[in-house]
Amino acid sequence: MFKPVKNIRTFEAISDQIRRQIESGTLQPGDKLPAERELALQFGVSRNAVREALRILESAGVLELQKGASGGAFILDGDGSNISQSISDMMALKRISLQHLTEARVELMNVILKLACAHADESDFALLEKNIEKSRVAIEAKDRDAQMELNAEFYSIIAQATKNPIYTLLVAPISEVVRRFVKDAGIRATIEVIETREELLRLMRAREADAAIALLTEYLETTHEVILRRSPAETAPDRG
Repeated sequence: MFKPVKNIRTFEAISDQIRRQIESGTLQPGDKLPAERELALQFGVSRNAVREALRILESAGVLELQKGASGGAFILDGDGSNISQSISDMMALKRISLQHLTEARVELMNVILKLACAHADESDFALLEKNIEKSRVAIEAKDRDAQMELNAEFYSIIAQATKNPIYTLLVAPISEVVRRFVKDAGIRATIEVIETREELLRLMRAREADAAIALLTEYLETTHEVILRRSPAETAPDRG
């Protein structure tokens, strides 16, 4: 599967080969790589070089390293979690502000809503309806954890309705960072959130993209203001 590498930075050459195998489809999500010893033989390098390459790919969200008798290096189905961590890290380093995050989120959702209004079908609308109803139940039961999970799912469903998987990949990590801010700020959803989402769904069904964009933009900017009032220092969100 792999070829011997001859490079000063051998771990980079190893990781590059593994990435190319994934890009070509030879390696698929869920596939398990050969053991370190076998990889070292195939690449013609030391096991330390292989181990370093695997750690790099794990940090990048490409692999998951599992321990135990049935463990090993498994190809991940990219979910954007590494992007979420990068955003959080950049916020901790003061390279990204909450304002930057909100602006990017609003503009991204503008594009997504426009496409979703054009391409969403009845199955997408049904998923949104189900999500909204579950959110109503979670809010009434004061189940904050469930409500926050459903909140992330709501935006993911809208992104999926564009029929472009790249938007789903982009929305997920941003939603995760915002979720952490909302949690840290102690913000709890109210029944008004349900009313806003029901109206948003109605506008999407009517293919009224401009009105849908205006409604969601107002909601996201209001959320930003609430977070900012409760987190004036704009510190990075808790990673838990």
